[in-house]
Order: sequence, then C-alpha cells, then structure tokens
Amino acid sequence: MRRSTWMLCTLALVIATAAPPALATSDDEKPGEIGILAGVGLGDEALVGSDNDSHVNPLLGGRFAWHFTPRISGFVDGTWVPYSGDTALFGDVAEYALRLGPEFYFNPNSNWQFFLNVGIGAMQFKPDIGDSDGRGFASAGIGLRRGWQPGALRFELRGDQTIADADNLGSQDFTAIKLMAGWTWGIGTAPVDSDGDGVYDKKDKCPDTPRGAKVDEKGCPSDADGDGVFDGIDQCPDTPKGWPVDARGCPVDTDGDGVVDGQDKCPNTPKGCTVNADGCPADADADSVCDGVDQCPNTPKGCRVDSRGCPMDTDGDRVCDGLDQCPDTAKGLTVDAKGCPPPPPPPPAFIPEPKKELVLERVYFETGSAKLKPESAVTLDKAAASLKDFPDVKIQVAGHTDSVGSDAFNLKLSQARAKSVMDYLISKGVDPKQLTAKGYGESEPIADNKTAEGRAQNRRVGLRRAPEGN
Repeated sequence: MRRSTWMLCTLALVIATAAPPALATSDDEKPGEIGILAGVGLGDEALVGSDNDSHVNPLLGGRFAWHFTPRISGFVDGTWVPYSGDTALFGDVAEYALRLGPEFYFNPNSNWQFFLNVGIGAMQFKPDIGDSDGRGFASAGIGLRRGWQPGALRFELRGDQTIADADNLGSQDFTAIKLMAGWTWGIGTAPVDSDGDGVYDKKDKCPDTPRGAKVDEKGCPSDADGDGVFDGIDQCPDTPKGWPVDARGCPVDTDGDGVVDGQDKCPNTPKGCTVNADGCPADADADSVCDGVDQCPNTPKGCRVDSRGCPMDTDGDRVCDGLDQCPDTAKGLTVDAKGCPPPPPPPPAFIPEPKKELVLERVYFETGSAKLKPESAVTLDKAAASLKDFPDVKIQVAGHTDSVGSDAFNLKLSQARAKSVMDYLISKGVDPKQLTAKGYGESEPIADNKTAEGRAQNRRVGLRRAPEGN
C-alpha cells in the first residue's frame, strides 16, 4: 500500500502546484473555490506506535470554500491519510477526515495572503486489524495563499486533535499534524470592489473612495482631523481643524514664510521677509520695506525709500527725499541738515566804486546757457532792492566766463548772461535806464583757470559803476 499511495500523492502534488499561466488580481478572484490537496500526515505514537520512520505518511484530499468578504471565508475539506503503524492492536490505519469552519485572511490585498483557520469535524479510522472507529475532532491551521489565474496556490500546516474516545482503537485521543499544498479553481461570479477598499460594491455605501483611504464596514472613508483628506491618505493626520491643507493633508504655507496658513495673520507676506509668530513682517525702521528684504535697515524715519528700502536723494545733496526741504538744490552745493543751501551774504547797501566790481554770489546758469536757475532768485532779488535805493547811479552788469571754449564763444556767452541778469533786475522794478550789460568773456579772470575751483570763480556776474557817458 505504501508505494502506491506515495505515487498517487506525488502525482496529485505535481498537478496541484503546476505553474498556471498568469497571476490573478483581487478583483478577478471568484467568491468560491474548489480544489485538491496533497502532502504528508504525521500521527502520534498512540496511533502509529513508536517507530519514528512510520510517522510520515502520504496525504490526499479535496477542498471547497466560499469567500464572504476579502478577509473571511467558510470552508469544507476532506483528507485521506494511510498511516503505517507498528502497534500490536491494529497495525496500519487509514484515516478519513472531514471538517468545516471559518478561515481568516490578514492581508487580503497582498500577493501572498497569510491565513488562519479553525474547524471541527469527524474522523473515520479503518485499521487492518479490528473494526472501524469514528471520532469527532477539532482543528487549527495556518498558511499562505497566492492568487493565480484561474485559481489559487495554497500551503497549509494544520493540527488535528480527536475529542471523543472509542473502543476499537483504544481509549486514547489521537493527535495528527498535516502539511499540505494545494491548487484550487475559482467558481461563481467574482465580486467587484471597484474602489479597492476591501468592501464589495454590493455593500459599499461609498463606492468612489480614493485608493488607500481607510474605510468602515460600509466602505465609507473617515477623516479624523476634518481637513478633507481621508485617513490612510492623510500624511498629516493631526492637522488642527480649519487649517488649509494640500493634497497630502498637510498644512500649506502659501507665502513661504514658515508660518502655515491656518496660523498666518498676514498670508501675503513678500518672499524673504522676516516675520513674527503670527506670520506678519517686521519693519524696524518703519520705511514700509520689511526686514529681511530691506537692504538699508537703519533708514531715518521720514525718508522716502526705493524698493530695496534705501533712502532716495533726488538732488544728490545727501539729505534724503522726505526730509529734504529744498529738494531741487543744484548739484554740488553745500547744504544744511534740512537739505537747503545757506543763504547768500546780502549785497552791500552801497554801490561799488568805479573800477571795482561787486560779484553776485550764488547766481547760477544752465550749463553752456544764459538761462538762470531758480536758486539765483534769492541773490538777484536782494540786488534789485538795493539798486532801487540808488536810482541815480548807473550800473553795468558784467558777465565773465572761464577759459574753456573759444574766445568768441565765451565772449558771446558772457554777454548773454549779463543781459539775462539785467533783464531779471528790470523785471523786479529796477529802472532800465539805470542798467547796461556787457560781456567780458575770459579776459578778466580772478583765479587760476587751470583748476576746477579757479574756473568756478571765473564764471561769474558782477555789478560795477557804468563808465561815464554810458
């Protein structure tokens, strides 16, 4: 008997474990399965005696199961094991076992599914010596299952314990260990779990649940922190309620200032600004350019600044716009703390002697032009007032230039500037009969034309008594 049964077992095992054509997904698997089992059975000494070599015996069987959910199924299986025994009571024994019970899958969505089953059933023992014996038994098993198309490959280690004594095979209970491999074919119509949440569509109250979300028994996702991103997908599951989150469920920081939007009281802070705990930018010098962006963080209060936070100084006098009370000061003039040039010395209350000239300080023209600059008005207004005090004295307005340029150009320019000053004085009420204008060009320098300072002194307008007869 032993050789023939081993041949049957080997053939069954080859059939059961032959590599099928393709893997099956959980969505393809059918709710029912029927298949064959093959393996070995190990009986205890009460059943087969003390000969250890006779403890390992071939096993054949069959199985039917129905999957109620991806995690729970019910099964019925039957096994046949021909034990070779050395006991004097009954010799070789053939065991026929039928059991049923539930089977639990711990990772139903994995390729290799770990399972645990328990069951009860009945065993029939047919010894070579004596009468047959029937007993009830309890069973437990663990194993692995791999879905393939069109069925499944499974491996199981199982223990059986009889729970009722009988007369024919002695008064002892028996224990058997069974190691099995099997192949099952799917039967029935495969249940559908469209959203892959482990709850079949027929029972799923939320059939469009995103993949990976945790669901309840109705297939509906939970959202513990109420941020709109379901548990299982939410990578920040403890987000305070009301905070805006991204697709991962994590708080967002729109302006990138390190304070999340749910706490940020200034959500539109410019990039790079230093902020406080509320996400609002600091501005130590109160120039409306935040710290961190402000390249001139110690700007005096009241100064107008550019986009970098640095003071603006339109007229270049080193007094910033906003504090400069004379914002149109000519380039190069010395100014006071208010940005204004000091007032020119008042002209003398007398008319210069003949052959002497009174230079009018702080009288300025546009470069290469006879057009007076506005700041010249202070000096010329005072000169006009003084001249009106001496209406009988005839005055010559004398124009002078430096040596830059041709003699002819300088003479013409000095004449035009002298006339421009004369016209201004007349506009302020000086009698035209009292004034004449004459240009001297570069012919009467009062300083060295080789230096910038000397040339600046030579570019001047003065007042002198008109020669007799003019």
